[in-house]
Order: sequence, then C-alpha cells, then structure tokens
Amino acid sequence: MSVQDAPAESVVPGRRWRSALAVAVVLGTLVGSGFLTDDSWPFAPFRMFSVAVRPNGRVVKVDFVGTTRRGREVVLDASAFGLRRAEVEGQQGPGGRLSDAQLAALARVYNDRHRSDPLVRLDFRRIGRELVDGRPGDPIEQVLQTWPPGQGEP
Repeated sequence: MSVQDAPAESVVPGRRWRSALAVAVVLGTLVGSGFLTDDSWPFAPFRMFSVAVRPNGRVVKVDFVGTTRRGREVVLDASAFGLRRAEVEGQQGPGGRLSDAQLAALARVYNDRHRSDPLVRLDFRRIGRELVDGRPGDPIEQVLQTWPPGQGEP
C-alpha cells in the first residue's frame, strides 16, 4: 500500500481535532472582537491597544504623589502598591476617583512597606498631554483626590 492509497487520517494523524480547534479559536476571536470585554482575552482585544487616539484629544494615565513624614515628595505608580496600572484604572468611579477606603488602603500598603518614612499624604492624580493635530501639546496634571480626605482635595 502506498501513501497515495492510505486514508487521509493515517497520513496526518489528529488532523480533524486540530482543524476543529483552529475553527473554534477563530470563531472565539471573531465573537470576542465584536462583543466581549478585556476580561475575555485572548479572545477579545485589549481596548487600550485596539482604539486610535483622536488627533485632537488627550492621552492620560493615573499616578500618585506621596509626601512622607520626613517631607520627601515621591512620585509613585501602581507598582509601588503591588498593583498594575490597569487594576487601579479599572477601579475608578465617577469623576475618575477611587473610594476613600481604596485610597486609604493604598496608603496603608505603602506605609507597611516603608515603616521608616511612611506617607502622611497621598495625591491620586491624572497626568498626560493634550494632542493638537496629533502632536503633543500642553501637559495635563489634575489631582483627583487626596488621602487623608480634606487635605487640599478638589
């Protein structure tokens, strides 16, 4: 019996299940691209990477500025609290704010890690740039909230 006479399955073992798997992945990706959210990755695109920025818009991110007991000012990102930026941004509520309890918890995490010079103030802010015809324009820096509450909060 030659290779030409052999049934297709014996020439390429597992061909049917690999084909079915490929079709399932393609269908999952198509459905995910149209209807699912970032939580369904890899079958849905991360929205932050799949949309264009308008040429006359804003490019922004969040960060923190802390003041320590010794008076040092430290610029912090989410990793200073053991988080990723997307985890912080995903918790933002109305006006881009975190709850007072969430901001207090972040300060507590930092202070637990830096007992010799803990934070006495933590500003949660939005920073970035305005875009004008696709080129960087004026910087954006807006304090969204402050911990402890009531210290120069907008």
